[in-house]
Amino acid sequence: MPAERVFIKQGLKRAELEEYIEKELERAGYGGVDIKRIPTGTRVALYVERPGMVIGRKGRSIKQLTDDLAQKYKLENPQIEVVEIKVPELSGPVMAKRIAFALERGIHYRRVGYSTLRRIMRAGARGAEIVISGKLTGERSRTGRFYDGYLKKSGEPALKFVSYGFAIAKLKPGVIGVKVRIMPPDVHLPDEIKIVGEKVETKPSEAKPPEVEEAKEEKPEELEIPEGEEEEKGGDTQA
Repeated sequence: MPAERVFIKQGLKRAELEEYIEKELERAGYGGVDIKRIPTGTRVALYVERPGMVIGRKGRSIKQLTDDLAQKYKLENPQIEVVEIKVPELSGPVMAKRIAFALERGIHYRRVGYSTLRRIMRAGARGAEIVISGKLTGERSRTGRFYDGYLKKSGEPALKFVSYGFAIAKLKPGVIGVKVRIMPPDVHLPDEIKIVGEKVETKPSEAKPPEVEEAKEEKPEELEIPEGEEEEKGGDTQA
């Protein structure tokens, strides 16, 4: 079998496995899975909001899930590890499902987008983006985008550090898609690490003059933003 088909087959198997786990753990607040090969078998780390629902009474649910992974998806000696999500507001999959649930309840997409964005930023995120697309207010499809802070959207940092989540809301006019990207507060980007290293290596003789340091310590007065203008931090584009 050619190498290309082997990789395609493995990718399809991984997608089916993640889809099955997401469907089984939807009520537990599923936030992602990490599958790694270890010497004793396969380590499956499940990130959920409510670990008790995954384990079940006397461990029945997690035992059934382990059997399904071994028999249906042929994982070698799967060892499931349940990891609790301490701050759900910093998890992209969890927040995407919350937005989809709110839309299905009939809440306006602007209200859901702005309120969720503020909640994410208050949790300490460095940046966030929410994209809601579909038949939002009429028969014509449109897109609402809400963003704030600093967010990497390309390259390895975007794949490694940004939490991405996708969910759908099934409404009478049609299906609405929700995409959420969140950059956690404890992310150290490569360019920032380089800057820190240069500062550490700076010699005492290269320090700035005292008058420059004193001028730097003077901070400008912070402007108070009224509550009505708080929503202008985000953005909304229509297509």
